Amino acid sequence: MKYLGFIIVLTIILASIGGTIYYLSNRFALFFPTASVKVWLWGLTSTTLLLIAGALFSFSIHSNAGRIFFVLLAFWITMLLYLLMIVAILDLVNLCFKISPFVRGIVSLTLMTFFIIYGTVNASVIKVKEISIPIVGLTEEIKAVHISDVHLGSYWGKKRLEKIVDKVIELHPDLLFNTGDMFDSKTLLDHSDLLNPLQKLTIPHYFVYGNHDQQAGIEKVIACMQNAGVIVLQNEITQFGELQIIGLNNMLEDENGFDVHANHSVETIQCVMEKLPVDKNLPTIVLHHRPAGMKYLNDKKTDLLLSGHTHAGQLFPFVLITKAMYHYNKGLYHYQDMNIYITAGVGTAFMPIRIGTNGEITVIKLVMK
Repeated sequence: MKYLGFIIVLTIILASIGGTIYYLSNRFALFFPTASVKVWLWGLTSTTLLLIAGALFSFSIHSNAGRIFFVLLAFWITMLLYLLMIVAILDLVNLCFKISPFVRGIVSLTLMTFFIIYGTVNASVIKVKEISIPIVGLTEEIKAVHISDVHLGSYWGKKRLEKIVDKVIELHPDLLFNTGDMFDSKTLLDHSDLLNPLQKLTIPHYFVYGNHDQQAGIEKVIACMQNAGVIVLQNEITQFGELQIIGLNNMLEDENGFDVHANHSVETIQCVMEKLPVDKNLPTIVLHHRPAGMKYLNDKKTDLLLSGHTHAGQLFPFVLITKAMYHYNKGLYHYQDMNIYITAGVGTAFMPIRIGTNGEITVIKLVMK
C-alpha cells in the first residue's frame, strides 16, 4: 500500500505516453507514407525507452551523463506532448477544411519546433515582479526579494545561479526569502563551487527546503546552503529588525492531510505552530515551500505566508491543471487577516521549458498599515 499511489501515477504516465506514441505513429504514417505505422511505432517507442533507460541508469550511479539523458528525455516528452496537441487540433480542423496529409505533417512539425524553441528561450528569461503588502505593526518599510524553485541540477547550474544573484543585487533589497527546491538532483551537490555566487550577497538570506531538496538529500542540501552563508530555518523563528520570520519544513498541514510532495513525518504545520513561541504582537512572515496550513498560520496572527512549488503550471496545458488543482496557485491571495504570496518560481522542473508562465523573482515591499 505504501507505494500504491506512486504505482498508479506511474501507470497513468506510461499509458499516456504509450497512447500518444500509438496515435502519432498512425498520423505520421499518413502524413509521410514512406514509412509504415510499424516503422514509426518502433522508432518513437525505442527512442523513448532508450532515453528513459539512459536517464534512470545514469542517475542511479550519480553520473553527469544522467543530466544529458534527463534533458534529452525532457525535451523528447515535451515534443511528443505538443505534437499530440497540434496533430489532434489539425485533425479537428481537417473535418471542416480539408488539408492534405503532407501539409498537416509539415505544419505539425513546424509548430512543435516553434513552441519548443520559444519555451526554452522563455525559461531562460528572469522577470522581476513588484508588489506592496501592508503589514500591521511595521514602523518602517522593508524591501524584500522572494525567490523559489531554482532547481539546480538536471539542467540549471552555476551560471543560472550567478544570473539570479546578480538580479537580486541590482534590486538592492534588505533581505532575501528563498522558499525551497534549490536543487533538483544529487549530481551537482558534490561541486564545491556551485553555490559560490550566493557568497556575493551581503544581505540576510533565509531558506526553507522543498520536496526536490529532500529528494536530492536534505542533509547535504542544508550543509551546502549553510556553507554558502545562507540562514536555513527548520521549524524555527528568527528576527530581522521588528519582523518575526518563521521558517517551516516541507510538511503536511495536519495529521488528516495528504500530499505526495510533503514530508510525511510526525511533524505537521499544526503541531509545530502550536509549539513555537510565536509573538502574536510582532509583524510575522512564514516561509513554507508549499502553500498549506493557512488556518494554523492565521491562528498565530501571521501577516504573510510566502511559498512557491506550483510553478503556476510551468507550461501549457499544465497551467490549466494547476489552476484547477491549487486554490493558491500564483500571485497574491488573502485568507481572513493573512496575506499569501505564491511565486511561479525562477527555475523549471523536469523540462527546461516555460510556455504560458514566466520565471520570476519578486520584489515585495512590506509597508506600514
